[in-house]
Amino acid sequence: MISRNRTSTITPSLFFVTTTLRDWRPRFQDKKIADEFQTLLFSVSLTHASALMGYVVMPEHVHLLVGCQRGEQQLSKFLQALKSLSARRLFAGEGSVWMERYAYFTVTNERQFKIKIDYIHQNPVRRELVATPLDWKWSSASFWVNDEPHPVLRKDWVWMEG
Repeated sequence: MISRNRTSTITPSLFFVTTTLRDWRPRFQDKKIADEFQTLLFSVSLTHASALMGYVVMPEHVHLLVGCQRGEQQLSKFLQALKSLSARRLFAGEGSVWMERYAYFTVTNERQFKIKIDYIHQNPVRRELVATPLDWKWSSASFWVNDEPHPVLRKDWVWMEG
């Protein structure tokens, strides 16, 4: 969780993030809402993040691997934009739909990256929502397996160089 006492870094970092809908309500079970959220995620990533390397949209929470050139400061602004925009566009009039806080882990090496990207892609399988990661439409699994270009997702680390 974000701690108010934590010293914020401003160096390029890759973050594994978990953010949850208020009361763990499964609003993303609605396929149309999940599709629209995924589109918003891509849009906000292009404008507020340095790189989106992985993601999964689960019924009540989201996991992300997001790169931020300006570290935790940029991560905070990215999540604020993603949550506020999705609340206004997808859940207008419902009040607060996201939990205020989010959990994150700074990924510092390739081993951690592999563990986190696998965790993200296996999440729907572990929850028994699908048989394989490729069966879950709302994740980056097919991007990582099928070596196809994507307008937003990245496999390279060039963004860290500025």
